[in-house]
Amino acid sequence: MKIKTTAEIFLFLVLFSLTTICCAQNNNRDSVVKAIMAQHHIAGLSAAIIDSGKISWTGYYGYQNIAQHKPVNAQTIFVVASTSKTVTAAALMQLYGNGKFKMNDDINQYLPFKIINPNHPELPVTFAQLLRHRSAIQDNITYMGQFWNINKGDPTIPLGTFLKGYLAKGGKNYDAAKNFYNERPDSAFHYSNIGTALIGYLVERISGMPFEQYCKRYLFTPLEMNATSWYLSGIDTTRLAMPYDYNDSLKKFVPLGFGGFPDYPAGTLHTTAAEFANFLIAWTQDGKFKNEQVFKRNAVQLLTPDETNLGFYAWFLRGTNRGELIYNHTGGDMGVMSFIAFNPKTKKGILFMMNGYLESREAYIKLINIFYYGTL
Repeated sequence: MKIKTTAEIFLFLVLFSLTTICCAQNNNRDSVVKAIMAQHHIAGLSAAIIDSGKISWTGYYGYQNIAQHKPVNAQTIFVVASTSKTVTAAALMQLYGNGKFKMNDDINQYLPFKIINPNHPELPVTFAQLLRHRSAIQDNITYMGQFWNINKGDPTIPLGTFLKGYLAKGGKNYDAAKNFYNERPDSAFHYSNIGTALIGYLVERISGMPFEQYCKRYLFTPLEMNATSWYLSGIDTTRLAMPYDYNDSLKKFVPLGFGGFPDYPAGTLHTTAAEFANFLIAWTQDGKFKNEQVFKRNAVQLLTPDETNLGFYAWFLRGTNRGELIYNHTGGDMGVMSFIAFNPKTKKGILFMMNGYLESREAYIKLINIFYYGTL
């Protein structure tokens, strides 16, 4: 995966927060987006803006499938990579809001196998640590690369089986040196896809149903995310945007196919711009969507409090070039990229997803600005 390592993600987010973009008035949103896509060889893109608890704008650009000449439209489904983590965290916090666990609980109370950091066996791993990427659980790139870098369809290893083999001493793929950091749990930030997969499995254990089924029943259905699924098998693949790489030598787009990986709660959410916007609406309205309280207010406010100095989980907090603080999350994988963000004060939010990987940090920030502010 292209944005999978801690160093890559952390550097990307730091650069986003430190970059200053000169503001220019009266730029045309469509022309800017199309120019960026053409220059950086992005096949298709879908975006949404929310304001005052409603979708205020959606935009669709380019192609869902080039060979079929199929344009991106309101029905197009994208895989959103690591922005999926915001939904995984929300599923766990839904259970928190219902009093099913406490943030500082030892997760071993809820698991059928024990997870112990071999470097610090006396210290527990907690829910809070997982949500803040401070669990000292490491992504073993050598092992996980075989899943991340090849699109093979839905994972065939059950989530619990995969995690037990990876994290429990004596497991088939257990490696004390590569699967855990030397730091004490809660002592350092290390972005962890495996940690997020473990959050998904904890949802399974606490709720008593598979993670995908839990999300469908308690998140996707009440949020009217009827075309959304963690698995390819759960969607209409004729609507799915083909991930593309661009071959500079051949001067052509190369389709990468559809895939998944066993740590899927960390990055395989398949959804449309409007349906993902429904999730963002609920989250910015203290958990309420239309007439239903999907998430408890206390759960939302604990994860992403309006008063940002209280501390936050799962999302990242960054300043825009105009001095606004926004909660945000990026996502990048083979042939896909995405972004989701909102201002906790104004409740305005944006999201976009594409079936191409945008290498240019400057262009990426231009997209954020043109969608959030309407200008560069």
